[in-house]
Amino acid sequence: MTDAETQTPFDGYDRLGQRAIMDRLSDHTQVELAGIESYERSHQNRLPVLDKLRYMRSREPFDGYDAFSAEQILAALQESDLDGVKRVRDYERKFANRPDVIATAARVQHERQESRPAAPVPAYKPASAS
Repeated sequence: MTDAETQTPFDGYDRLGQRAIMDRLSDHTQVELAGIESYERSHQNRLPVLDKLRYMRSREPFDGYDAFSAEQILAALQESDLDGVKRVRDYERKFANRPDVIATAARVQHERQESRPAAPVPAYKPASAS
């Protein structure tokens, strides 16, 4: 076993029940969740905990996101394209759930959508015209 597999992911981990562990997972970065998953698999291997970890693990909206402060994320949103803004909003809702980041992401998303040219409406062609 490696050091990462023998060192507990956080204080008291081995004394906590699976529900208590699952409740605390959203407090951790993607890197930390990877370590928790490795430790859990090599120790108690509880399916509910592993299922929750599988749900929680995802790509950050951009590299280093979990280490950014809310202010840094808000600044990055101003430079992001519509897809990037959506990734931030979705990730924030699932993890940190910071109201100011979610509100700004929603506002920037709305601005980006409003500035997009409208897609042309397809011409109506009745099925009987074929």
